[in-house]
Amino acid sequence: MNEHLQIPIEIQHTIDDIMNVPVDFVELPMTAHPKLPQFNRTIRVLNMEAKSKQEFIVLGYEQVLRDKQTGEEINIKLPTPEWIIYKETWSYLLGLDNIPIELPYKDDITKKDKVKIPSYKYMLWLVKNDKAGFLQLIGHYLNIFISTRQEELDQL
Repeated sequence: MNEHLQIPIEIQHTIDDIMNVPVDFVELPMTAHPKLPQFNRTIRVLNMEAKSKQEFIVLGYEQVLRDKQTGEEINIKLPTPEWIIYKETWSYLLGLDNIPIELPYKDDITKKDKVKIPSYKYMLWLVKNDKAGFLQLIGHYLNIFISTRQEELDQL
């Protein structure tokens, strides 16, 4: 593509880094699989489809097992429960410390609850207002997904 250019070495290093970047969005470590503890387990987000008018996002992912000694990926198909953020899906509004904001009830200030908002719109707001980077956002929602679907993810 750039054969006709005289490329300085520092720019070539940048080009090489770009060409070698993994094509998945993010890969996060998980706890060991209860029946396969001899492997390291991660979850890798491969694709994402967003429908703005319908306000939903479908995320495609896979669970990955690696041999703890060699690092080699093991070809064992693990479950991938559906991961969809619907218009009706909600999130907690987070404060600056990334902890959900709790407020008192209108009619009973001795009781509190966490502020809930639509996930899809919250995700857009976070990215558009530079409150979270794209990969940080995917990582955050991936952690929530893992914690709520752990039992399904642990099946063989």
